[in-house]
Amino acid sequence: MKNKVFTVPNIITIFRILLIPFFAVVMFYEHNNGLNMTWGLILFLLCASTDLVDGYIARRFKMVSNVGKFLDPVADKCMHITVMVCLSVIHRGQIPPFYILTIILVAKEFIMLLTGLILITKKVVVSANVYGKAAAVVLSAGVVLVFFKDIYLIGFIVSAVGVAIALAAMVIYGVMIFRQLKGRKKGETIEIDTGLLSGYERKNQDAEEGNAEDNNTETQETPKTEGDGSEKPESEADKKDKEADAKTDKIS
Repeated sequence: MKNKVFTVPNIITIFRILLIPFFAVVMFYEHNNGLNMTWGLILFLLCASTDLVDGYIARRFKMVSNVGKFLDPVADKCMHITVMVCLSVIHRGQIPPFYILTIILVAKEFIMLLTGLILITKKVVVSANVYGKAAAVVLSAGVVLVFFKDIYLIGFIVSAVGVAIALAAMVIYGVMIFRQLKGRKKGETIEIDTGLLSGYERKNQDAEEGNAEDNNTETQETPKTEGDGSEKPESEADKKDKEADAKTDKIS
């Protein structure tokens, strides 16, 4: 399952990526009458909901794949950058200027993109960590608030917190990657454990590991069998011979 491409979660993620250009068109299509903000918010919430759905399906039905681990954060980053660029243009002139957060986020994502390309050549698979997911949630909440002009300042503050968490997540990623690369063997493919497994995932992973250990133990302890694969039972004659031998040993 890890190497499959067209799984249900991956298809949902691809659908989310395809929604991004439609979002950008909608945001500038009916700019004068305000319908762009309404439809833009609807599309953004739709993208956010598909992000939750594909993640749940992947974990619940064991459809987690390396392709999904790559596409899911890419879809999140592209959507957040697109919506923040659009809002920066629409809210130009507002104080504090929203484009400041947009520039910081774009710079951060550019660094992450270059790092990701380098890691691909080094056979390293990295999935989102807790801080990365927290940043996405907080940033999404801030962006939703920015859609409403009356609470723009609150939305800006929440978005700023989301960007700050995203920067912290980048630093944590860097430390984890450095430690893993430092200790790995040459040519070895590694998957960085980011501590994001849910209780359900951990339970199933532990169960699978336990079953594997039990199978290994059974293989090692399996008694020798006859040619037909079944263990030869001890006959009555053999039992009597053993008893006779025991008596002979006593007499001697």
